[in-house]
Amino acid sequence: MISIEQYTNQRKDEVNLLCVKPEQTAFTIGNVGEFISALLPHEHPYLIIRNGSVVGFFLLDLLYTETYGFSEEKVLGIRSLLIDQRFQRQGIANQAIRLLPSYVVTHYPNFTMLQLTVNCRNKAAYECYRQCGFEALEELYRGGPAGPQYIMQRNVAESMRW
Repeated sequence: MISIEQYTNQRKDEVNLLCVKPEQTAFTIGNVGEFISALLPHEHPYLIIRNGSVVGFFLLDLLYTETYGFSEEKVLGIRSLLIDQRFQRQGIANQAIRLLPSYVVTHYPNFTMLQLTVNCRNKAAYECYRQCGFEALEELYRGGPAGPQYIMQRNVAESMRW
């Protein structure tokens, strides 16, 4: 069973074990523990849990629109999503992303839209987000460290159709 939970220090040791494949490091963070220690108050770290164990990580950014300026409306940003290399290609990211709209409605009711960027070369992630109801905008974000990125978004209130 897949679930998401907000990061706490009790999971620190498990989080420090998260690692992606070397070819994926251009698309996400390398050391999750260091990343968490440098977060700002508007950046909320989350864990992806499978059967009680940490298998992934992502960040919800409450000031995403203000920071990146992609949208004219206030959106909740998803950043730095990763699944540990030992658990990839098992549908875990897909399941976790599908949990987000209802989670956001409950825990972040002031937000009606989720938004993220995905590197144009990261076809697997792009397809995963697309399958979970995200749509790419026509505009590309060109400020990413590894090249242009698609800007993708979905409404949190839309019913998931799969």
